[in-house]
Amino acid sequence: MTTLWLATCQAWPNLPDNLTPFVQQLEAQGVKVLVAPWQEWQQADWVLPLCAWDYASYSDGFRAWLMHLAERGMGVFNPLELVQWNMSKDYLLDLANVVEVIPTIVLDAPNPETFLALIHQKSWSEVVLKPLIGQSGKAVTKWHAMQQTSLPDFSCYSSGLIVQPYIQEIEQYGETSMVFFNGEFSHAVKRQPPIGEWRANSAYGVEVFATIPSEVALVCANQVLQSLPMMPTYARVDGTDMLEQGRFLLNELEVIEPALYLHTATEAIARFVQVVLNKIRAR
Repeated sequence: MTTLWLATCQAWPNLPDNLTPFVQQLEAQGVKVLVAPWQEWQQADWVLPLCAWDYASYSDGFRAWLMHLAERGMGVFNPLELVQWNMSKDYLLDLANVVEVIPTIVLDAPNPETFLALIHQKSWSEVVLKPLIGQSGKAVTKWHAMQQTSLPDFSCYSSGLIVQPYIQEIEQYGETSMVFFNGEFSHAVKRQPPIGEWRANSAYGVEVFATIPSEVALVCANQVLQSLPMMPTYARVDGTDMLEQGRFLLNELEVIEPALYLHTATEAIARFVQVVLNKIRAR
């Protein structure tokens, strides 16, 4: 019997309820699913790190874990090279050569001098700060040059700092998340922040509902995936679908542990199960 380790994390070791039907359908097809944190080694044929929601806090350990998987010959559903590249948000600099991305500057060792010099150079009055390696909106903040008297706390960005201009349209349009399996579009959701909020994350009261992305958004997402050196088994492409402007502004590509919102589309679970089974059987 094939065993699949669906990796969670020590901070949240249990499987979320919306993945239970996915596990049940896999087991009905003869796959034994182990649910355990990535920090607690399991012996399995395949690993799906879909719930490794704390890897950004332990990035060195997570990278070592990925290497250990390779050394043990365990199958990982997305190529390890792609996973490692996707851990650090400077991958956006690569994708900016392919599609329209929120302007992004990386400060490897942020400090007041380099930060203020950047703000002056770019003439950005309001910016968004993100950890170079980060998850779930942690330490994502907004800073306004004219309204704030103190500088950001750069100790929050030991891995490095991403600086982006604040995009007002995100409050209006929210974030569109498109899910793909083997490069084929499956389904999409809109993540709409509440009034007065701009972070499209569950920690900030975002509303999630099924949506139909624009043609521009789908074209952009496909261009992103086709630009990769290897096609991921699963991927989520996030961005702001500015319908009135006919633009899609890429925010993130996630191939490690994205919420896939399988419960929002009728056939999504069955599609993902079949993709997983096909990969297992093809090995």
